[in-house]
Amino acid sequence: MQPLKSVPKFMRAIVFRNYGDPQEVMELVDDREIPKPNKNQVLVKIECASINAADRYIVRANYFIIRMVFGLFRPSKKKRILGMDIAGTIQLIGKNVKGFQIGDTVVADIRKSLGGGFATYAIVHAKHLVKKPQTVSFEQAATVPISGQAAMMGMILCSINPGDKVLINGASGGVGSFGVQIAKAQGAYVTAICSTKKVNAVRSWGADEIVDYKKQGSINALKGNEFDVVFDTASFECPGRYKQILKKDGKYVLVGGDFYNMLKLKLFGRFDRGSQKFMALTQEVEVTKNIKTVLEMIADKKINPAIQKVISLKDVPDAIHSLEQRTVVGKIVVNLNKKV
Repeated sequence: MQPLKSVPKFMRAIVFRNYGDPQEVMELVDDREIPKPNKNQVLVKIECASINAADRYIVRANYFIIRMVFGLFRPSKKKRILGMDIAGTIQLIGKNVKGFQIGDTVVADIRKSLGGGFATYAIVHAKHLVKKPQTVSFEQAATVPISGQAAMMGMILCSINPGDKVLINGASGGVGSFGVQIAKAQGAYVTAICSTKKVNAVRSWGADEIVDYKKQGSINALKGNEFDVVFDTASFECPGRYKQILKKDGKYVLVGGDFYNMLKLKLFGRFDRGSQKFMALTQEVEVTKNIKTVLEMIADKKINPAIQKVISLKDVPDAIHSLEQRTVVGKIVVNLNKKV
């Protein structure tokens, strides 16, 4: 098969050759060679990607395990392009790829390839591809593979029933913005925790009540409440502190935040505090299935990705810095066609 258009030899990409401040170690280049798809792979021309917490942690190598994977002292040459989720168009197809053809518009989580989304082209294994609904834009679709999928998986673990009282911590972030909307779509009564400057945005996503932790604290302000579910996307303290505001048979699901909190729950598995259940996010439903579900919800206008702004490729380092400064509300999307 021939590509839609002739594929150039080189591509633009944001690369990082050292660990550190994203504004200092990341740079835009235009001389990265475009790879060819191997067996079961496709070449995708990326239209849009999005910024995720993983990008900020990896570029600074905040945890030793990152250096073990990407390179001990500096990232290896093959692992210098971040960007974990993409939306784009298939340009080339390798052998044995079934169900997709050149010209298909697709969405993918490329974490297992250790990134590659902050570039104009990427190689993707066919099993990680999901076809993009026609009525969902590339910008909307690019928010889904990491944040939307994680929120959907977390909500599945929460087993929400209509009328359940759900508390969402970190409601203004990428995962939180999807969590609020998915929980509301499932009929929950949502209480959201966020900071002062983000209250209006979170309210616009459908939260029934909002706790401004800058003014009220969080747990102290919620004493006397009993929640069916705590959905925690920003765990930087002991998860056990939520025990006092969970119902006797309530569930706590840890989706994001401190790596070591996630690790503790994953290493020791799910555990109960009486009949309460505390658990970390586990992938019990295929990533592609969750991505498809979220894309369908967007197409059906049941939810709408909360996109704070759309940036060009060169602005990726600044966007990651703003994520570190906690000034991002919802998602930042990188449009590869946006002119500098």
